[in-house]
Amino acid sequence: MALLFINEIDKDVRLGVWEMEENLNYEQFASLPFYDRLMSLSENRRKETASVYSLLFAMTGNRNLVIGHEPSGKPYVEGYKIGISHTKGFVSVILSMSCDVAVDIEYINIRVLRIADRFLREDEKPATLLFSMKKDKSGDKDIIPDVVPDVIPTLLFWCAKETIYKLYSDERLTFQNIKIMDAEQGGALCGNNLITGESVRIDYTFNNDYVLTYARE
Repeated sequence: MALLFINEIDKDVRLGVWEMEENLNYEQFASLPFYDRLMSLSENRRKETASVYSLLFAMTGNRNLVIGHEPSGKPYVEGYKIGISHTKGFVSVILSMSCDVAVDIEYINIRVLRIADRFLREDEKPATLLFSMKKDKSGDKDIIPDVVPDVIPTLLFWCAKETIYKLYSDERLTFQNIKIMDAEQGGALCGNNLITGESVRIDYTFNNDYVLTYARE
């Protein structure tokens, strides 16, 4: 397993991404309280869970933490507010001691275009993001991986909606209850909870492997 980064994105908010590896030594977790449950999982779920714990330990320096889940599915850890996401080859964790947090990560895949109608509202326009994405150092072109042009903006909207859904997990929002818009600030989206009228900034980043969105409140 490999740590990609841990970033201090705010005074009390840390964000990390971990790349999963094929061959894992699960014995490194043998003395920890969740080991038996870990070994009872399928290989894929075991790999994801081990990667999440490895990232959590790297972010906190505490190997005694145990992740639990509320009835809504929202994860919790003693002493922290936590958000967790995983996708093909990667996991991400966001942590805070004071504010609610959420994260979503998705690997680059054009299949998102085939299901876009299932999660996009009629008044949402992901393609407009192509004109406002972050520029490279030369300022001459957008930093967009070599994929079908609409894939990155559409994935960003998908991840943003998943992030808002997780942030308000107790409300059981549907995709139609969440409206995503381009934010005035660069490198961010605006997520609207249409049930409560609340709006949240959703920061994002992407590369050739994945799209990542996160929010705190």
